[in-house]
Amino acid sequence: MNARRWALKLPVCVTLAAKPVRRLNAETDYYEQRTRLGCNADCRTVNRIVRKNLVFTLGAPAIVVPIASGVAAFIALTMAKVTAASAHGVLNDGVDPWTAWNLTPDITLGTLLIASLYTGGLWRLRHKTDRMRVWRHVSFFAGLAAIFLALQSPIDPIAERVFLIHQVQHLLLRMIGPILLFLAAPQGVLVAGMPETVQRRLLIPVITSRLVRGLFAVVSYPAVATALFIGALYFWQIPRYHDLAILNDNVHYLMHASILFTGLVFFWRVFDTRPAPLGTRYGVRLMMLWVMILSNIVIGSYLAFKQPVLYSAYAELGRLWGLSALGDELLGGAFIWIPSSMMGVVAVLIVVHMLGRHETKEEQRRSAVLRRRGYGHNEPPMTATELIQGAAGKNRIMALGFAVFVTAVFAAAIGIGVVNQMMGS
Repeated sequence: MNARRWALKLPVCVTLAAKPVRRLNAETDYYEQRTRLGCNADCRTVNRIVRKNLVFTLGAPAIVVPIASGVAAFIALTMAKVTAASAHGVLNDGVDPWTAWNLTPDITLGTLLIASLYTGGLWRLRHKTDRMRVWRHVSFFAGLAAIFLALQSPIDPIAERVFLIHQVQHLLLRMIGPILLFLAAPQGVLVAGMPETVQRRLLIPVITSRLVRGLFAVVSYPAVATALFIGALYFWQIPRYHDLAILNDNVHYLMHASILFTGLVFFWRVFDTRPAPLGTRYGVRLMMLWVMILSNIVIGSYLAFKQPVLYSAYAELGRLWGLSALGDELLGGAFIWIPSSMMGVVAVLIVVHMLGRHETKEEQRRSAVLRRRGYGHNEPPMTATELIQGAAGKNRIMALGFAVFVTAVFAAAIGIGVVNQMMGS
């Protein structure tokens, strides 16, 4: 098949798949919209890829592009040997920390690249698809700004000297930025904004690679994505590795890349616009968020109530504002415990809202089908047995979810009590 025609059709096909499913049968709706927009037999192979590998196709553009551009720019940055005055985390004597902007080529150019791709995609799709709501555009650029500010603003050098600000930086990278980005559902727009050559020579080979698709399918599996998201937080809080990241620029870069990547994968799963079976079930999404909230509570409460000082790197570089080492770490732990957990609660409310909208659309579709069959707004008669059988599956899932959540809450409470008792003794 002509690769040029693949590249021309790919943005439209991916954008269609990225939009929320509007019909009961997602695959039928996909074909109807594809036909309406003129995707003909030339994109049959691409369509098959999209149908069979939606998990990879929709997530990869928004994840691979920033990571790949960051890695490439990091290599260029290393080769350029940036001077110590602009190196990561360096504050010169007598400089006001709040004026220490540290613009580096990797992050700055990468941010501009992604913003230009999104803007170009909006322009290309202005006549092809229904216009996205303005708040989605605001959400996307706000998420991009959150990540940029976390890495390039005075937050970055101050985070080298204050544990509390370091946790603020991590919240921007792993939660606020990814949440805002994926609330915008930007995958299709980003693909549409890619130049034709990039689509043909880079994007198509990537999304058709069995190895890459397989790896991404494993990483983005809900249980794995949740484990990686929580594991990245816990791993980098281990004192040995935390101090190493503070004192070593390359390790700190790896820390930022890992928490950003796991945050992007996690919240792409949580805010995927496609309902099951193409996307993750809403009950699973809520469970992912509850587990994340409980993990924040556990480690945050531990850091907030502990007695010994864990991280020596901040004192070695020179802690700012006259904070005591223990007080700084206690404030940082409280920040992980409360504000980070509250962001998880906000995400839960968003998913519940998405579930309500999905059920409303399903009910509207169901009513339309009944009207076409001559039943008006009323369903055909059902026996009690049929009604019970129809609700049994949802009831089991809901009961299991509540049981797991209650068990996790009790386990977290007991764990916090044990930790506090150990520290007190």
